[in-house]
Amino acid sequence: MLAPIRGTNQYWFRVKGEVKAMIAEYGSPTLFLTLSCAEYDSADIAQYLRKVNNAPQSYSISRLCTEDPVSVSRQFSYKIKDFFNIVIHQRGVVGKVEQYYVKKECQMCGAPHYYFVLWIENTPVVSIDRPEQVCSFIQDRVTCHIPDSNTLPDINFLVTKYQMHKCNKYCKRNIKVGETYVSRCQFDFPRPVRDSICINDIENSLKSCNKMYYLKQNEKEVRVNDYNPLQLKLWHANMDLQYIAERSLSLT
Repeated sequence: MLAPIRGTNQYWFRVKGEVKAMIAEYGSPTLFLTLSCAEYDSADIAQYLRKVNNAPQSYSISRLCTEDPVSVSRQFSYKIKDFFNIVIHQRGVVGKVEQYYVKKECQMCGAPHYYFVLWIENTPVVSIDRPEQVCSFIQDRVTCHIPDSNTLPDINFLVTKYQMHKCNKYCKRNIKVGETYVSRCQFDFPRPVRDSICINDIENSLKSCNKMYYLKQNEKEVRVNDYNPLQLKLWHANMDLQYIAERSLSLT
């Protein structure tokens, strides 16, 4: 009865069942993509809000968003639909998309963001294909690099503005280590400095809530959310792109 109502336990049970059915049919998904709104920095959302509300130019973007959150969500949905259809699906920035599942969610402050589970054609799979193939696939699509501000100033700006993770009460969890509890980020930040990409052991990663892999990164990049450079340049807001190497990861 409550399954059609978003946010209820029955609704999420149905969503999880749908994803499980797709995994059973199409195999393990390839990528998990998150796109956030950044409504206070969005010129197109500001233009849309001024148009539909006949608001003067003197109104700040924060005031426009606060007074008309429904239009913010509506315009963001239009933007998401076009971005996915053109950039991800038609242009195949991360590869040819064979199947996908989309979930919309609102943050505590009310701002929407979208999750995409993507099945990409001809994807190497951990424990089936050679590790070199998996690493090459990931590195061609995902990075946590902070580009030089002189060489790629636009990407540098977007990464430092939107992709840097700052731990807070939301992400901190108390983990028992031996006889004591330690505070730890559930998103595994800060991540270890590495000279090259590393595929971790699947079983240990799931037990310890670590990432399935770690990208090449220096000391300045240990808090950078993984991203795709072209997607970030076109999206102009926070994103997260993860390679999914094990079925249960897509259900968390």
